Amino acid sequence: MSVRQFFNSPQNRTGISIWAGTMITASIQYFVFHQAISSIDLFGLILGFLKIVEPENTVTIPQLQKSITDIRALFARPTSESLVNAASDVNGFVKAIVD
Repeated sequence: MSVRQFFNSPQNRTGISIWAGTMITASIQYFVFHQAISSIDLFGLILGFLKIVEPENTVTIPQLQKSITDIRALFARPTSESLVNAASDVNGFVKAIVD
């Protein structure tokens, strides 16, 4: 798939818009205003990423909620355990999309 075909797809543009807009908002919130990233922002990042990777995804709401909780824990206190939890969530997303 060429870059032009990718950007001609409305679903891909939607995913990029969700992800980029949320990334900019969350970055400003975290790095400029030094505020914790909200669950809604994390949800937007994950949803945008999933829309880019697989526009017709099969990821469930409980998987997204667990991922948001794990990513919040990773931002709040980066430990090896929180990193492993976040990575396992990504693995679950990949399995849900590929299977």
